[in-house]
This record gives sequence, C-alpha cells and structure tokens, in this order.
Amino acid sequence: MRIVNMALALSILATSQANMQDFRLFQRQTWCPAESRPITTHKCTDGYCVYTDARFWGGRGISFLTTADAMDKTVRRGLEQHYRPGFVTKVAVDAFEEREVAGKGVGLVAKRLLRRGELIIAEPPSVMVHLDMRTSVSEETRLEMQRAAVDALPRGTRLETLGLAGRGRGDAVEDILDTNSFTVTLAKAWDHHALFTQTSRLNHACRPNCQYNFNRRTLTHSVYTMRDVYPGQELTISYIDPTATYQERRGEIQFWGFNCSCSACELPRQARDESDKTMGLIRQYTDELKDWSNRSRATPDMAEALMELYRRESLYCRMADGYRLAAHAYSAVRDRYNALRMANDAMGYGLQTWMDMGARMMDVLLLLADAEAHWTWNQRRDRQDWPSSPRQQMASNV
Repeated sequence: MRIVNMALALSILATSQANMQDFRLFQRQTWCPAESRPITTHKCTDGYCVYTDARFWGGRGISFLTTADAMDKTVRRGLEQHYRPGFVTKVAVDAFEEREVAGKGVGLVAKRLLRRGELIIAEPPSVMVHLDMRTSVSEETRLEMQRAAVDALPRGTRLETLGLAGRGRGDAVEDILDTNSFTVTLAKAWDHHALFTQTSRLNHACRPNCQYNFNRRTLTHSVYTMRDVYPGQELTISYIDPTATYQERRGEIQFWGFNCSCSACELPRQARDESDKTMGLIRQYTDELKDWSNRSRATPDMAEALMELYRRESLYCRMADGYRLAAHAYSAVRDRYNALRMANDAMGYGLQTWMDMGARMMDVLLLLADAEAHWTWNQRRDRQDWPSSPRQQMASNV
C-alpha cells in the first residue's frame, strides 16, 4: 500500500516515539537484482526442500525448510524486497549486554538509558521451518533436513545458531528450534517457525518492557522498548498472552519449561487476585468495543477506561490496540478531534508492535487520512456514555 499523503506519514512519525528509520517502510526501496544472490536448493523430500541463500544480509545467510510454493509466493519471486544492501541493521551494540540474571540464567541487560520506542534489535532469521512438516514428514527425515539447513549457513551464523541454549532434550538442532523459535507468517497465517539468534536471548516477563514484530516483506524481526528502561534493568518480552490471568499464564508458561518469577507473578495473593479482576475487565471492555451490534454498550468512556487499565497493569505492549479501539469509539460518535488523537497514538505504538502495513495499520491510516469517510464514523449515534460508567466499575474493583 502506498500512502497518498506523505506529509501525513511524516507528521505521524514526528509526533510518535517511533524510530525515524521505520519511515523506510512507507517508501519504495532500491534493491539489488535477484540473480546476484543465488539460492542453493538441496535435500528435498515429500514436497519440502532446504533452500539456502548464503549471501543474504551481507553474508549473514538464511536457510528455509519449506515448500516450493512458499518460496515462489514469498521469497524467490520477491527476493529483491527481502535484501537490503547497505542496510544490514544488527543489534544496538551500546544498548545492552549479556549478564547473569537471578533465577533466569543469562539475559540481556540495559547498558544505558533506553527511551520508549527505541529499536534495539533488527535481524533476519537464521532458519525458517514450515510447521506442516511435523505432520507430513517422518521425524527422522525432518530432523535430518533441519540439521542440513543449519549446516548450510555461513560459519558465523551457524555457530551463533548452534550456540543458543536448549533444554537438553533429544536432537540438538530440534532442541534449539523448539526452545528459541517464534511462530511467524510467511506464505499463510502462522505457517513457519523462525529462529532469531539475538531476540532469542531475551527472557520472558508477563509485564514485558519490550515488544517485537516480524515484517515478512523484508524478513526482519524488530524489537522495540515499550517504556523507558534504565541501566541495569533486564530487557524482556512476553512469550504468552499478557492479558491472561495468573493461573492461565502459569499453565501456558510450563510449555517453555520454567516457572515465571516476574513482578506480576510474584505479587501477594490479594494483589494477584485484583490483577486477575482487571484482566477480566480488559477482556469485557475489549469485547464490547469490538461489538458493532445494537446490543453493544461501547462508548468513548469505556475506551478511555480500557487505556487506564492497560497503564495500571503496565501492558504497554497492547497500547496500540487500545488506542485503535478508542479511535473507533470516538469516531463512532462523530468526535473527530479525539478520534484523530487516539489514531495518532495508535500509529505511534503500532509502528513498533503491529505487523508492517497489516490490516490494523491500514485501518488507522485510513482514519487519519479522512476520519469522516472511515467505516466507524457515526456508527454509534447519540451514544456518549452508558448508565453504569466503566470508571465507576473500575473503582468498585479497587
């Protein structure tokens, strides 16, 4: 999608906390010819092959264990959009360092003050594996092909990949992939596991101070700070849904093979119960604000209450979604000023947390471009508040 009003995009970025290099996402790039980067194809079976581009990202290299269809639709045909000569962004080397973290082993700790919205990691995966292989290819063959994908990487990237921690279970490469991979969208929704060697070193917290997104157009995984992080503080991301209750989080986190000891999980019992009630209100308000039927009780007041709950629980990784719902709520009652204000904030957070130019991003851009032409405009006529105020409901749960 091309933005019609480039000045609008610039103003959005200028008034947000987003790193200005993200503006590249809105511009046409100049790419190298695809034929200058040959992809090696080897070890094929049952419709899956190992594909390796050893020159990708200035010699970092990348291996895919996937189908020819996925390569044609997403990588090979548009490879020039996945390779950016002269723009190989690595980690912000002065931002953090590896350090032993009590109860967690090795983690990444801030070396200096990191402001909210700072890009601290931008990297491609070293390996991507199609998830359907687990059910369509024998385990022996799949493990062999995964080892071949890693072996085909340039030496430095191969050693970096194999140096990641596993759980000490079974095949070494499989163990590393299971422990460190992220599920991402390549050709279809959530169809691949991707291994990012720097991001994988970030430990989990249920109230993280960082958030990541994956751009399949450039095969780039980016990590941003969601609030100010001070020297000596650990950088964290959430491996699970951060709006889950304590018991739900505890069940999900066991999949990763550890018990969470973050600030939210270590709360005293009474405070933890209050936090769970807040999670219930967040879900209730979110469902109401997404409901466009005549039964919905959604109002701007409810949207403002939702944002307050996010702040109370330090759920900064969800702020973009909250601001977008608030923009819709104000637009629905013809409050143009506040709709644009909330949409602008949604854009600022969304540049860091949403998939590049996905449906949510496009929705906010359309509202910013012409609020009165947006699909939400005037959809909840004559509804400014509802009898039982969300703020009163929040107060009763404190």
